[in-house]
Amino acid sequence: MRPTSPAPASGHLSRRTLLTSAAAALAVGSPLLTACGSSLTPGAKSSAQPSASGPVSTTVPTGKITLVVADADDTTMTPGLLAAFHAKYPNISFKRRYTGWDDYLKSVNTTMSAQSAPDIAQFVSGMQNLVKGGLLLDMGRYSTAYGWPDTFPGLDQITFSADGRTTGTGALYGVPGGLSYEGVYYNKSKVKKLGIGVPPATVGELEKLFSLAKAAGETALVAGNLDGGLNHPFNVLLSAYLKPADRQAWAFGHKGAKITGPEAVTAATTLKHWVDMGYVTPKVNGVSDNDATAAFAKGEGVFRISGNWAAAAVAKGQGANAGLFPMPPVTAGGALRTTGAGVYYCVSSKTRNAAAAAAFLDFCATSEAAAVTAKGGFMAPDASAMPAQTGLLGDVATGWQTIVKDDGLEPFIQNASTPTMPDTLTTQLQLLAGGKVSVEKFLAALQADFDQYHT
Repeated sequence: MRPTSPAPASGHLSRRTLLTSAAAALAVGSPLLTACGSSLTPGAKSSAQPSASGPVSTTVPTGKITLVVADADDTTMTPGLLAAFHAKYPNISFKRRYTGWDDYLKSVNTTMSAQSAPDIAQFVSGMQNLVKGGLLLDMGRYSTAYGWPDTFPGLDQITFSADGRTTGTGALYGVPGGLSYEGVYYNKSKVKKLGIGVPPATVGELEKLFSLAKAAGETALVAGNLDGGLNHPFNVLLSAYLKPADRQAWAFGHKGAKITGPEAVTAATTLKHWVDMGYVTPKVNGVSDNDATAAFAKGEGVFRISGNWAAAAVAKGQGANAGLFPMPPVTAGGALRTTGAGVYYCVSSKTRNAAAAAAFLDFCATSEAAAVTAKGGFMAPDASAMPAQTGLLGDVATGWQTIVKDDGLEPFIQNASTPTMPDTLTTQLQLLAGGKVSVEKFLAALQADFDQYHT
C-alpha cells in the first residue's frame, strides 16, 4: 500500500526515487540473496493451501529452507531484512526476485497466480484481486499466535473482505516491514529569519505561518501537482478534520461511506484557500511532485507537506537547516493524525513453507529489524525501537513515535477505495487548483468514482 500521485503509475514511484539507496545493489554477489531484475516467475512449487483451521506454531523451522521473495522495494530495507533474518536463522535462505516498480505493478498478479508463485511478495494496491481467488494466504492464525495486533500498526490496510473489494474488515493477509507517514517539513533558517515559531498548535496556526511567509515574499508551501502531488496536503487535512472512523470507512471502500460531508468540505476548502491565497507554489499544476521536493531541498520556500520518503533528499540538500513536525490537529492539544502507508509483505497460498514465511513476517517487528528499516528510510513497526538519530531524521523518528502513540496513522484515500481513484483524484486536484471546479464538485467527483465501484 502506498501514497499515490498517480502518474505515471502512482505517487509511490516518485516517492521511491527520493530514497537514496538501491536494494538491488545489496543483493549482488550475496551468497544468501539472488536478485533478478526482470523475472518474477521463479518461486516455490505449487502445493495445496495450508489448512485454515487449527493452531499454528511460532517455532521457526530448523530444516534447510529457501524462500523466494518478489518485491519492488528499491531501498535497502527488503534485502537488509532478508539478510538480517538469514543471519539469525542460517538454515533459511532467500532467493530475491526484485523488479522495477512499473514492471512489478504490471506483472505481480500474474506472478502470484502462477504455479511457481513466490513464497513471499511485496503487497501493492491491485493485489486485492488475488483474495477472491484464494491466492494469498490468510495470516489470521499466525497473527493470533504471534500477537501481531500488538506489534504492528497499520494492519487494517492489508485486511480484506472475501471479495477483496473492502479493506479494513475480514481476513489479514500480511504485515508491514516498514511504514511511512506525512508531516510538515520546514526550513529552519528561514523560519528563524521570519521570526515565526514552530510547531504550530493547530491547522489554523499553520495557515497563519503560511500568511507570514507569503508576506515576506517567500513561497509558503512548496508543492507540485502535475502528477497529483497536492494529494499530500489534502490527505493530511482530511486526517485532521475527518473522524477516523469516517476517514477509514471511505478509504477502505466500506459501502455507504461518504466524502461529501461538512468535515471533508472544510478540508478541501482549506486546501483551495491555500492555493487561492498564493501560499502554494505558483503554477502548481505544471510542477511535478519530485521537482517540488528537489526545489525545497535546494532552499526554495519555507514549508513542504510530504512523507518521510523525502527526508533523505531534503536532508542532503538543506543539511542542518531541515526540520519536520507532524501535521497539527484542528484543536490545540488534540490527537495527532496524519496519512501513511508502508511496504507490506504477503504470503502465497501455494507456499510449502508457511511457518518459515510467517517467522520472517514476525521478524519485521523486532528491534533487530528496526535498524534495518530505519536505514532504508522507513519507520519501524515498533516506534520505540527506532535507532537514535539527529537532525531531520531525528525529527522524523520523534514525529513517528508521537503518531503511533496517538494511533494517528490514517490510510491514503486513493489507495484502496477504488482502482481508478488515483487517476480521478489527480484530475480533480488539478481542476480544483486551477479554479475549474468548486469544492463541492471536486468532492462529488471523488464520491461518484467510489459509488460506481461499490454499488
